[in-house]
Amino acid sequence: MARRTIVVTVLIGCLSAFAAWLRVPTIARDTLWAEDGRNFLQDALSFGPLDSLFLPYAGYLHTLPRIVAALTVQFVPVQFFALSMTAGACLAAGVMASIIYLCTRDVVSWVPARVLIASLTVLAPLVPREVLGNMANLHSLVLWTMLWVLLYRPRTRAGRYALTVFALLGTLTEIESVFLLPLLLWQPKDRRRWTVRSAYLLGVAIQLTVTVIVPRGHNGNPPVGFPSILYGYLINSVVPLWVPQNSIGSAVAWGGTLLCLALLVPFLIALFITLKWGSAVQRVAAIALAAGSAVVYSVSVIENPSSIYDYAGMSAAALRTLWLARYGVIPSMMLCSLLLLAAGIIIARRNAVSGSETKRRPTQNMFIQLAVAGMVALLLVQFVPQNTRRSSGPQWQPQIAALKSECQRAADSHSVAIDETIHWHVDVHCRRIE
Repeated sequence: MARRTIVVTVLIGCLSAFAAWLRVPTIARDTLWAEDGRNFLQDALSFGPLDSLFLPYAGYLHTLPRIVAALTVQFVPVQFFALSMTAGACLAAGVMASIIYLCTRDVVSWVPARVLIASLTVLAPLVPREVLGNMANLHSLVLWTMLWVLLYRPRTRAGRYALTVFALLGTLTEIESVFLLPLLLWQPKDRRRWTVRSAYLLGVAIQLTVTVIVPRGHNGNPPVGFPSILYGYLINSVVPLWVPQNSIGSAVAWGGTLLCLALLVPFLIALFITLKWGSAVQRVAAIALAAGSAVVYSVSVIENPSSIYDYAGMSAAALRTLWLARYGVIPSMMLCSLLLLAAGIIIARRNAVSGSETKRRPTQNMFIQLAVAGMVALLLVQFVPQNTRRSSGPQWQPQIAALKSECQRAADSHSVAIDETIHWHVDVHCRRIE
């Protein structure tokens, strides 16, 4: 791998990790989200760092979050547990952004498009809401990254082994990686891909075995109707790419389905451009992105039904305060990638024409570049800081400080409950707090 490629890849990873940290509000960084505390940290405390790595939860394994929780419990002082989990999630997002930048080289030749596709890992408008900066939903970013890994043909032995490790750990973290199985039909005889794909298949097989042995329970809510799934897909995956988070409800209440469909049109045009003028791998990528965006959102809502996703049955007043689901984050990244993929194709075609033709049409590349710049502007407008479901705490460090005096009067084996989000808590022994 060229030194320049290595430098750019590492730089993108570092900047993405830093951007992820900035997008998480200060209070949220010190606040544990959901399974980060009650399951991952608690299991590492209760069963030990090693034994907790292979515990299933909600029907599948969560290997990467459990590794970070195990390292946190083993090496980080208790007052910094929340910050450690947040930092670990941001660092993981940065690593995946760098992997995506590297792996998009087979699909997109225009470097700015590759950089932006990788940056979507941390720049997507709704990603801080529940996905960015926590380990509980890191699996969503794993799915997004795995798509590009399976499209890539490793050039070096070191790169192949690194991606093999990621493919195994990734599939042992995200069971929805099974949706990417059709990508294995792309160039199945290419031996350079076999190692990564074997690790992917092994991880998927283990996850499916686990979910059969320890199945995921149903929440008991009635299913969400197809009109609401379709409407919800548009609201959560399409609209956030054009409208700031705080204005989405008002925009949907005003424009309804017609507005949502109108905002979908650019992505349909990008899909058409790619299928008509793209290379074989670009067409495969476009189909995977378009189909994947619809499948990921739909299956997520089908598996986790709730009345808050019944968008088709909501009045205009209810739509103004609608619930935005994290299930639209990865689909929005996939749709946005279609625009960048199409832009790269147009740029490549224009650069391939003869010099005389280029002189007659000098503004076409500039138009595409301005359109991409506009997209960047839309992403940056929603950059820092975004509202998250843990923006109001409860913070971890103040609770630890308040419990020190109590623990000084109690036995080391005495356990105290430390609050986290959604009324969950973590039980910690006083010997750790002291």
